[in-house]
Amino acid sequence: MKTKILIVIIALLAVGTGVWYWTAQTRNREGAGGPSDSHLPGANPFGASRTPAQTPDAASVPKAPSGEPAVYKGFWMPAMYLDDGQQDMSSVARLKDASANIVLIGPNAKINSAGEARFDVPEDYIETRLYQLAKRYYGAGIRIGFAIETLYVRSFSDNSPAGGPGAFPSDKAGQPGFLDNYNQLVARMAKLAQKYHVDIFSPMNEPDLKLGPAAASKWGQEVLPLVKENYSGKILWKSAGGALDKYNTNFKGYGIIGFDPSPGGGPFEQSMATYRQALENLLTIAQSRAARDNVPKIMVTEFGVWGGALSFTEEQKVLAHRAVFEAAQGKVSGFFALDPPRDLDRGLAGTETLKEITAWFKKL
Repeated sequence: MKTKILIVIIALLAVGTGVWYWTAQTRNREGAGGPSDSHLPGANPFGASRTPAQTPDAASVPKAPSGEPAVYKGFWMPAMYLDDGQQDMSSVARLKDASANIVLIGPNAKINSAGEARFDVPEDYIETRLYQLAKRYYGAGIRIGFAIETLYVRSFSDNSPAGGPGAFPSDKAGQPGFLDNYNQLVARMAKLAQKYHVDIFSPMNEPDLKLGPAAASKWGQEVLPLVKENYSGKILWKSAGGALDKYNTNFKGYGIIGFDPSPGGGPFEQSMATYRQALENLLTIAQSRAARDNVPKIMVTEFGVWGGALSFTEEQKVLAHRAVFEAAQGKVSGFFALDPPRDLDRGLAGTETLKEITAWFKKL
């Protein structure tokens, strides 16, 4: 749990360093699109000026790829929304080489102790960026998934999480009305997702971890009508995973149950044996919950290595990724591999792990 929160903090810090660069680029450049594939990830990531043309009416928005893939194959990039340089797989060329058909990204939001909610950048920046990303990816046949990363802080000047279940204190997570401002933020983002033809939308990344499973289940049903008023695509419940088999989460009304597994640390063989059994259990529970609540799709929405598993060798990381594909192929509708932000772990580019992911993506 602590490591998952660390990933959030790293993403927030990465975005914070990118905000200044975003402002400078959008005020000083006259370009009209995202970075070309001839640039490394992070080169000129914002390359478009903040003009009215950057936030067009719905008729001018790039068209998303048509149809629906038999299997969604993509990468979760938690620090990528405002900073390409943190994520190797932001490059269209690398995504195409890996046979990916979707990216899962999203901005970072904070909620303070008073229940106020805001993003790290103004919301017009978020729309400008989404327009740029749609231009970059849609023409290459790559869809966009949108998951809001959320962190509780004591104040907007203090980025440290305040403890409790996940990143929220327990007395705040279950407090009536505490998430009302955040829910309105979600509604605005759902409206943007509709405008820019986002394929998958998640109102919060891993709410079971952030809020605690019981509060998350209740909140998930409260926010759902606001999402559906503004967005007609697939709504994702992106779970940390552990709550699937411990709590009776209500998934009714969602289009996708997602879960985010990773092996634990310790001796490798023991860790992997436990991990393989956990994967089987998670898949069984997810299938049962999907049937019970009439949810049409199950996806592995973030997998890789974090926490104690960061000590794995590259060969062991390959085997950890392979275990997910072996367990879930034919049972889920999508796979999203974690592309680690560079402050968390080495990026995927040039690794044996990416070769393994690519081989599986080509088979699926």
